[in-house]
Amino acid sequence: MLTNVLRRLKRTSTKQLVIASAFVFALAGAVGLGLSTRQTTHAADCSGNAVLKCGVTDANHFINRVQNNEQNTQPAYDQFGLQANEYQKFRGEAKQGVSYRDGTIKVDGVTVATDAWSIGRFQKPYSWNWNGYWASKATDVNKSDIPVMVMFNDKGEMDFAVMYDCGNPTTGKIVRNNYECKSLNKSAVAGEKDTYMFTVDAPHTANVKIAKVVYNFGDGTSETRTDLSGVKHKFTKPGNYTVTVSVTFNLPGGKTQTVTSSTCKTLVTVLAPFYDCIQMIPTALNDKKTQFRFAVKTSQGNGATLKDIDFTLDGSNTTTGVTTKDDKGMIYKDYTFAEDGKSHKVVAKVNFNVADGVQSKTCEATVTSTKAPVCELPGKEMYPPNAPECQEECKPGIPKGDAKCEEVLSVRLNFLRPVRVAFSASSLAHLPLVL
Repeated sequence: MLTNVLRRLKRTSTKQLVIASAFVFALAGAVGLGLSTRQTTHAADCSGNAVLKCGVTDANHFINRVQNNEQNTQPAYDQFGLQANEYQKFRGEAKQGVSYRDGTIKVDGVTVATDAWSIGRFQKPYSWNWNGYWASKATDVNKSDIPVMVMFNDKGEMDFAVMYDCGNPTTGKIVRNNYECKSLNKSAVAGEKDTYMFTVDAPHTANVKIAKVVYNFGDGTSETRTDLSGVKHKFTKPGNYTVTVSVTFNLPGGKTQTVTSSTCKTLVTVLAPFYDCIQMIPTALNDKKTQFRFAVKTSQGNGATLKDIDFTLDGSNTTTGVTTKDDKGMIYKDYTFAEDGKSHKVVAKVNFNVADGVQSKTCEATVTSTKAPVCELPGKEMYPPNAPECQEECKPGIPKGDAKCEEVLSVRLNFLRPVRVAFSASSLAHLPLVL
């Protein structure tokens, strides 16, 4: 045959070749179109067993024929789960699937039913009566894998299925989908203040897939994940925050469901940092009370930490950044004063590290140094009490008790020989004066 074609081509004119070429291309296109059409159409079952003789081409075609109640089909479909108020839903949502010879019905490779069976108009050796029709298992009646249209309910479960080629409805053991947002769990992140790890427990069956997990932290921020790996979040301001989570699931048939629950929330309390200068405690370091230690008692927490202290003496002499601590953990500063009996005020400016920088609190204490003892004799105040200059005198320049304080008096009596009598100055004062 090929030889004859070649011989004819040799005798063909150019014009005939052009026409022949165009015909070949057109034929090829037609063949290709036919193959393409064949891939998207279904074999028509025009036997008496078909519920809808010769089947349907798509969802619209099917619903049109059902609405016309061709061959009194509405009661059968109604009993299989396709109600009149769902016709439009079927038009827009029906998905193409396959009823396999092993009894499974799948859509997009996902098993939506097992132990499938369908009805027809003819009785067969393995069929049973079902409301005026004859029901048969797919494993008995399916000679090959049969294309079907499947409508799903809101949970992504097969609600109704029908075969393209004959309009016979089919069902089986429906695969039920379970999914829920069971709990939201939190755990504090070690070493990171006010930071938590959140995870959600959202169990679901195999036909259900996680689409997204949305965490709302209650502080004006949220975060989305596409799995259940969890998120870490830091709260930056004090307050009480209700953290919630919602889980969106992808279901068979292109359905999605977003769920949450009362257990998919948790409360986070972020305490405000606290810090204060409680007391400055002065302690004398010597008996003269001229040396003092000023220790500062502080309180801080919830993220506030003690940084250092600036000490100011008597309003002018300031020492900054003191961090030296005593055995009780209190920062202190030592001062030495003169023995002048004067009061001295020490002010402590306590600096704390907080989230938004450094904050300060103050406290103060006043001490009076001991005044050194001085001579109490008038005009002798510049001398200490034990100084020689601070002694009472019996006469100018001679302190009491000195031997020079005794005097000798000579008395001449006219009628007696001269007699020398010695008196002390104190005794002389007690002699009567005789004229």
